[in-house]
Amino acid sequence: MELLPVAHLFLAQAQSAENACRHVERYLTDNPLLSYDNLRVLPEEANRADEEAFWDGMDEGLLANRSFAHRMVSHLEKEGVQNLRQLVDLQHGYATKVLHTLVHLLDGFIGIDSVLYNLVDDSHDVSQTLRRAMRDNPSRYWLVRVRAGKVRASILS
Repeated sequence: MELLPVAHLFLAQAQSAENACRHVERYLTDNPLLSYDNLRVLPEEANRADEEAFWDGMDEGLLANRSFAHRMVSHLEKEGVQNLRQLVDLQHGYATKVLHTLVHLLDGFIGIDSVLYNLVDDSHDVSQTLRRAMRDNPSRYWLVRVRAGKVRASILS
């Protein structure tokens, strides 16, 4: 079996693991922001919201996204950014690319560095309202694991 180096988790709303996987595959196949040479999305690797693995995976993915955002902020600080007003005068180059990547993460654009992506809200986060909905109706929510090969195109590359 081919080793696929990129891994994402997708939060999807669907009636079954198969439907959730199809939704994720369609999203990735039709996404102009990011495309891969190959994808592996298997229903047997999807977890429903009434499984502990669902919540563990989601929390790990959210933590990874947040950690990545903090690393981007640290890079900006190393480039001398100490307050928001400085962003207006930021020299084009490395620092603006870091800022661009950070804003995409915060704004909900998926990228190669996205660990968990919430398809329900088009976001890298999960609101408390959605968490309650998932606990109230766990059979409707799935965490879908995606393995992907080489990035063919990415708006963030």
